[in-house]
Amino acid sequence: MDRKERGKAKPAESEPRDDKAARNASEPAGTLAGHQEEINALCQEIEERDRRLEEYLSALQRLQAEFENYKKRAGRERAEYIEQANAVLLEKLLPVLDNFERALNSESSDCNSLRKGVEMIFSQFKKVLEGAGLSSIDALGEEFDPYYHEAVLVACGDYEDDTVIEVLEKGYLFKNRCLRPSKVKVGKRGD
Repeated sequence: MDRKERGKAKPAESEPRDDKAARNASEPAGTLAGHQEEINALCQEIEERDRRLEEYLSALQRLQAEFENYKKRAGRERAEYIEQANAVLLEKLLPVLDNFERALNSESSDCNSLRKGVEMIFSQFKKVLEGAGLSSIDALGEEFDPYYHEAVLVACGDYEDDTVIEVLEKGYLFKNRCLRPSKVKVGKRGD
């Protein structure tokens, strides 16, 4: 290459450098614009997430309030249900109360007729309670069970160990749940 060609080649090389410099000068502006778009997109995403967060928080607060109202309503309904059940049982007991009052107001001096009347009232009362789910515990001759029996006395003699030999006070179940254990005398083998 001669000198002229070399001289011509240099300006050709300097032009791409000028283009490169121009490109480099424009790149920060383009990159800045690209970053600004990215920043704007991120800001929009943050705003959207904040909006959804507020919605979720609001929904959570509504659910908490609804749950508290539900608990209060369920408590009131449970109390009303118990009150209604008690009213039904009391209504069934009213005829028994009436019969007791009639027995007390009777002019009869005959003890047998009074006894017969009280037995009828007792039978009527027992039927009402059984209809509500009450049953007596059969304890006599049974093996002692602390769930159903309360040992008040122990007698030693010719008995099988831990057998109920006398019922001092009846126990009762309400639908297989022990309301009151039977008070019993328990036998033990020995002298």
